[in-house]
Amino acid sequence: MNTIYSEFQEQFHVSSVRSFPEEWDKKTLLDAVGMKKDLIVAGPFGSNLKVSDYMDEGIPIIRLQNIDYGKFIDKEIKYISHEKARELAYHSFRAGDLVLAKLGDPIGKTCIVPDYFKDGIVVADVVRVRVADGLVDKKFIMYSLNSVATKNQLINGAIGSTRPRVNLDQIRDIQILVPPLNEQRKIAAILSSVDAAIEQTDAIIAQTERMKTGLMQELFAKKFDIAKLGDCSFKPEYGYTTSAIFQPVGPKFIRITDLKDDGVDWASVPHCTCDEYVLKKYLLKPGDIIFARIGATTGKNYLIKENINCIFASYLIRIRCKDMLLPDFLYQFLKTSAYWNQINANKSGRLKEGINIPLLNGILIPLPSIQEQKKISLILSSIDERLDGEKKYRERLKKLKLGLMQDLLNGRVRVKVDGNV
Repeated sequence: MNTIYSEFQEQFHVSSVRSFPEEWDKKTLLDAVGMKKDLIVAGPFGSNLKVSDYMDEGIPIIRLQNIDYGKFIDKEIKYISHEKARELAYHSFRAGDLVLAKLGDPIGKTCIVPDYFKDGIVVADVVRVRVADGLVDKKFIMYSLNSVATKNQLINGAIGSTRPRVNLDQIRDIQILVPPLNEQRKIAAILSSVDAAIEQTDAIIAQTERMKTGLMQELFAKKFDIAKLGDCSFKPEYGYTTSAIFQPVGPKFIRITDLKDDGVDWASVPHCTCDEYVLKKYLLKPGDIIFARIGATTGKNYLIKENINCIFASYLIRIRCKDMLLPDFLYQFLKTSAYWNQINANKSGRLKEGINIPLLNGILIPLPSIQEQKKISLILSSIDERLDGEKKYRERLKKLKLGLMQDLLNGRVRVKVDGNV
């Protein structure tokens, strides 16, 4: 991340300062965007706009699910009639307005309404912020509203713990630092360039995942022998029951909650204490595959690839392959719809929608020759490595953006502005 940060420092001529910039102002959001209350408006009360008013065409409405940090999510767009929109005209938005979530977790996330939405209505838990022309840079305001400083202000004033909420006056009173307009634009340009890099990386990841899905369907559609998983693996084992410890004492202790969609974050896996017999019996080795056996994550799995001093918890099942089945090949098959269809069919109504060892043993798997297994697993593993690299790069960019926001939006780091931003 330091290398990327240095590149941005050189590209945008960023230089550090120690003191708060004298030429910056501290303002409320309302003062910053134009000092008129009708520039910052919340959606109508629920009694004025109901779900029953929603339509499949007409005038668009913006809901909480359409707002992300700096990004408009144009999925599941709902509409209302022209008559209803005229009735709620005070709560309207137009292209280029900012929309902010005043309910939920995360609270305060903000984006700009895209140009293809010329106008519409915001719902009750969305706030529309309109920036007076030429007063401030709307992208700068968007990044300020998405900053950690703003989120902390909103959290401190919010009510409710499960779904925190703030009122319209609290939104209008958000405190932000406002540099001169040309510096705002330069800051927004820097942060926008990082966003563009993140979006490009997202597109590469999505394209690669689509390619892999198609390739998996092609590779596993060949006519192979079919076998039961239990015939190709040693006796599966349930994990060990004990309490997790969050100090580095004893071996790692991987639990069902540690299996994420993007793998396992080993740094966050807790530890446990156990004797030598338990450690020897439950120690995970390269080639082991662990399965979640209960709850919403039933069937989720992970292949152990390295020597890690770690044992597995009781809501996990461990599988070790016999010589006829390569762990890498099995792991790739476990990502297919053919596997998940069997899991979903077997878990229904059982063990609180879970699976057990007999059900796992009965999973049908393709069983080509070892040479064919190697070929398939190498092809798919190479794509996984590419995806992993892109995802790690995306995380570095996100950390870079967070660091830049913290430094640029509070004046700790200044940008040189030449008047031609």
